[in-house]
Amino acid sequence: MIALMTGLVITAVIVWRLVHLETDPVLRYLDALVLVVIVLATTVVAWAAGRFGRKATEARALGSYHLLRRIGGGGMGEVYLAEHRFLKRPCAVKLIRPESAGDPRARARFEREVRMTATLSHPNTVEVYDYGRAPNGAYYYVMEYLPGLTLEDLVDRYGALPPGRVVYLLRQVCLALREAHGIGLIHRDLKPSNVIAAHRGGADDVAKLLDFGLVRHLTKPLATGLTADGLAVGTPLYMSPEQAAGDLRVDERSDIYSLGAVAYYLLTGRPPFERASATAVLAAHARDPVVPPSLVLPGIPEDLERVVLRCLAKSPADRFSDTERLERALGRCACEGDWDADHAARWWREFSPTAGP
Repeated sequence: MIALMTGLVITAVIVWRLVHLETDPVLRYLDALVLVVIVLATTVVAWAAGRFGRKATEARALGSYHLLRRIGGGGMGEVYLAEHRFLKRPCAVKLIRPESAGDPRARARFEREVRMTATLSHPNTVEVYDYGRAPNGAYYYVMEYLPGLTLEDLVDRYGALPPGRVVYLLRQVCLALREAHGIGLIHRDLKPSNVIAAHRGGADDVAKLLDFGLVRHLTKPLATGLTADGLAVGTPLYMSPEQAAGDLRVDERSDIYSLGAVAYYLLTGRPPFERASATAVLAAHARDPVVPPSLVLPGIPEDLERVVLRCLAKSPADRFSDTERLERALGRCACEGDWDADHAARWWREFSPTAGP
């Protein structure tokens, strides 16, 4: 726009000179030549601006969805707040990264994540609406938009959570996992950033489980090349010992360990093991005893601590055998009644935290 305005001003000056001042034929010729160059340059700039403007508009439109702003990312995808252009319904769109779009294995993982998530219908699991391919070839899927904060953001901003609130949120995650485990799906990447305390259906602190990018079926083998034997996948701070060892035969008890590590983080503000490197963290999961959370932050109830430490047992046989039993054990904790929907509503009204950038 500035270039166009500058060109118009210079053009006007030259025309005025030609009409009112310039008498020398050579100078009139030179002024006319400059005028032609300016007109051509202005036309080119206007065409380029229009072309790039159209491309920018196209880049912000994916089928029936209009991208509004980036709200997150990780792994091989970027997540945007978007809106359905007809329904005006807010949603979240996950786009595969451009550098990953040309990798067949990355596309296969992305498509697998969509399909696996779409098989789940529990209200505490994020809901997938749509899947498609953009005009530029990028793959994307559309899911519900979840206003709120991830558990990681919640602790980062406000510190360790009250035990009652931890129980309230984790019981919901257990219910989401029960459905997934019931059809043979192991999440394998449970961590505070993959659970959102959301506002949904007029309620607050609705736990929503996200990101099934590393999900594995207990009985169906992965396509060749998606995961290599002996390769640890997941987030080291929250990974079970058997997952850290690259064991592809992990079952629901691996997720239970990870959920115990999430509980530890929520109660203390730190993960169970903090070391100088990812390798050292993985080794600690395998061999080092867990410091009881009450020694990190006094005041954590004994019954809740016992539940968390059982989740974090080194041997899968010593953990809860499934999330249904874990959910019931959390429900029997004395602090279970210290937090409910009314407490959640009052907290969010008082602090009114905002999610995203």
